Parts: sequence; C-alpha cells; structure tokens
Amino acid sequence: MFIHLTKGKSCSPICPCCCLRTRGIEIDSAFRPTSRLSLYANGAFTDARYIRFVDAPCPPELAGGPAATALNPASPAATPGGFSPANCDISGQRLPGVSKWAFSYGAEYNVPIRIAATDSQFYIGYDGSYRSRFLSNPARSIFTDVAGYSISNFRIGVKARNKWNVFGWVRNAFGQNYFELLALQAGNTGLVVGQPGDPRTFGGTISTRF
Repeated sequence: MFIHLTKGKSCSPICPCCCLRTRGIEIDSAFRPTSRLSLYANGAFTDARYIRFVDAPCPPELAGGPAATALNPASPAATPGGFSPANCDISGQRLPGVSKWAFSYGAEYNVPIRIAATDSQFYIGYDGSYRSRFLSNPARSIFTDVAGYSISNFRIGVKARNKWNVFGWVRNAFGQNYFELLALQAGNTGLVVGQPGDPRTFGGTISTRF
C-alpha cells in the first residue's frame, strides 16, 4: 500500500490576478489473498481551488446582456434583460476538470490449465472506476457541471505467461450515460456543447510476445 500527500501553489506570471492551490491525498493498494485471486483499490481526494482570480470570464448565467455600468449595475444571475458584468471574481472556487473524489478498483481470478503441453491460465477480471462531480468551465455554471459517474469493465480469457493472451472484453458494461466534457461555444451565449462518454462496447484482443 502506498499513500501520497500532495500540495502545491502557483501564480501565473502572465495573469498576476490568477493564483491557484492544489492539495490532496492518494492511496494505492494491491492484495493477493490467494494464488488465484488478485485485488486492487486506489482512491484520491483532491482539493484544487483558485486562491485568487478576480478577472475571470463570467458564467453564462451572468452573460449575454448589455454591459453593466455605474448607473446600471450588474443584475442577479439569469435576470431576463439584465446587465452583464465585464468579468467575475471567482476566488475560492474549485478548478475545472478536477473531481474531489476519484476511485479505481478491480479483481482478477484465474484457474491453472494446460493447453498444448503449455502451463496456462483461464481468468476472469473486473475493473471499475468512479469520479465525483466536476466543473467544466473556469467560472462555475450549473450548465457545465458534469455529474459524477462510475464505469464497469469486464474481461475473460486464456493466457500463457510471457507468451500469449487471448481474451474478450466489455467496457462500460452497464451502459452508463455520462459526459466527459461540457463546454461553452466561443462567440455564443447560452450554447453548451458536450462530449459524451463511450457507450457499452464489446471486443476481443489477441496478443503475443516474441
């Protein structure tokens, strides 16, 4: 088992109004209860935030209206016909693309067999992963929050150590619908585009070593 502690802080020389901080903990572990069963589990907690970002682009909830002025101050979010601020102070908000929690885990079970006088293994395996909600825009918006999701992958096959491996697999076995990314389209207000994750996929792999 390995435990990693991380902590860092950086400020941009190009944008002195932008400083960020990351800190967290990561645990990696692997177990072998028997000669036939292997297990692993990894987890990470990450707290990544802007310490200071006072000149950030505003989220779409605050964009699209006439520019705010001293006589017409910025309107509350999502106000029809409201006035939009030129920029927003998002100091203290989380960084985009970083989940607070992330886990990966899996297992493989094998049974010794002989094929053509070669010591081999029949095996079945599982790999899973989970990540919690994360932001997909520098300034948080309810329209670009990506919900947390979990993915399960399975495989089954036969292999001869250091010689060959033949197996079938299914990825995203339970057909989880999820987005890998949500983004605001440049030059538009209110248009959000998304990149969906891979659907349930089946396949097979044959590999060998020379």
